[in-house]
Amino acid sequence: MSINSSDNVHWRSLLFVPANNARYAEKARTSRADAIILDLEDAVLPEHKTGARSTVQGLAASLRTGARDVLVRINRPLPLAVRDIEAAVCEHVKAIVVAKAASAEHLRFLSEVIEERELSLGLSSGHTKLLPLIETADAVARLGEIASSPRVVAIVCGDEDLSAELGCDPASETITAVKHRLVLAAACRGIRPLGLMGSIAEFRDIEKYGTFVARSNAAGLEGTLCIHPNQVDVANSGFGPSEMQLEYARRVVAAAEAARKRGAGAVGLDGKMIDAPVLRRAENMLKAERLHAR
Repeated sequence: MSINSSDNVHWRSLLFVPANNARYAEKARTSRADAIILDLEDAVLPEHKTGARSTVQGLAASLRTGARDVLVRINRPLPLAVRDIEAAVCEHVKAIVVAKAASAEHLRFLSEVIEERELSLGLSSGHTKLLPLIETADAVARLGEIASSPRVVAIVCGDEDLSAELGCDPASETITAVKHRLVLAAACRGIRPLGLMGSIAEFRDIEKYGTFVARSNAAGLEGTLCIHPNQVDVANSGFGPSEMQLEYARRVVAAAEAARKRGAGAVGLDGKMIDAPVLRRAENMLKAERLHAR
């Protein structure tokens, strides 16, 4: 299996939808969310989980588009997680959201189950990515190893569960500090750091929610979980590049291409050297913008 790569992951908004709620799924279909998370965990009562699993593949096929990915959040107890994976892995599901991700060993076990399912369906090895939810103190202590696990393309803090374990408010400085650590861990691995400096439960006061998104973007977070369609457009706008940033990215790519044609290995722009990382960021930004413009 190839190592994880986040090159094709550009999630600014990830909207939760209970896997057994057709009405919510229909509302999600009309949203501009970059990803829809079909939830088999908290949003589904224990007695309804079997029925919810049976809907996942059909919903994923109907909700996935060229500009929108479908993910599935699985349960934490391993017996439930295995059943969830067996129901969820398919051509139309981009990633598994791992509730209460514990360690590299935990993700390795889930990856083996995913690998076996991919093989049985004729999917390419590594087709299904992982998005771990950091919801326990142990997971915070193991951020580096979790972020480094194969298949992981993004990582996100689960505020409510983590704050309950730590005995603090979800908006506390303690949870904020965890998100700063998450940004660093993601940067070291080249994956996407997700989260919100504020509460995702805030969907009525959209102006206030917008300030959360702006803080998050400034802190290095690149997208957020959403619990209501009202949050999606605000997240997309707040985590997306400005027109000024896009224009600079276009100039970087054009300058690098002109240098390549001249046989030059390096080029300057506006008094700054354009090296490989700068060019790669510019190309990724423009690629993401093309994807979101579909």
